[in-house]
Amino acid sequence: MTTAPDAHRSAGRPRTAVLSRERILEAAFTLADVRGGDFTLAALARNLDVRPSALHHYFAGKDELIAGMRGQLTTRVGDHGFDARPWHEAIVPWARAYRQTFGAHPGIIAALATLPVDDEPESIIDYERIAAAMSRDGYPVHRIVPAIVAIESFVIGSALDSLAPEDNLRPVDNAELAPNLTRAEAAARENAAAQRHSAVTETFEFGLAALIAGLLAAGATG
Repeated sequence: MTTAPDAHRSAGRPRTAVLSRERILEAAFTLADVRGGDFTLAALARNLDVRPSALHHYFAGKDELIAGMRGQLTTRVGDHGFDARPWHEAIVPWARAYRQTFGAHPGIIAALATLPVDDEPESIIDYERIAAAMSRDGYPVHRIVPAIVAIESFVIGSALDSLAPEDNLRPVDNAELAPNLTRAEAAARENAAAQRHSAVTETFEFGLAALIAGLLAAGATG
């Protein structure tokens, strides 16, 4: 009796995980965390043990892949109640979540930040929430986009700053050249400790509050 060629094929899951959009994005984040935003689709395909052409069934090219990565991170940031809360209140937890989510993948931040929003619907939806809340609350329409960009720029910078040493501005070998900076830097770290925050987090919270207050004041003058 002749045995069929696949009669002894093992049952259960295939040896190689099935390729999917989610699996590609997960692998892209892992690769970008190591190599930054200049990774290639060929390198990503090698990590996934597939041919580069297999990736094109899901993403037309690297720009579309980067857009997918940003979309996934934007979804993780969440809504935070812009439809029900004043924009300047909802923007605080949004900014915190944005900083934490994007800061988890610093190698790809530059590529994400320079991506045109039209390439990726999740960000359009996210920005629309904020713009709608600001418009509803009477913020000058010509100031809405500059305000959003200012907040996002601060958050992205803060995400990168979180990677630096907490005493990054502390003069050590040349403290005598900057007595005021030395004193101010020590006071900032002492204040952060008193608030039970890291110096980086306390700086972020102070900067965010100051930025929002400034934007509210600027919006009130038109």
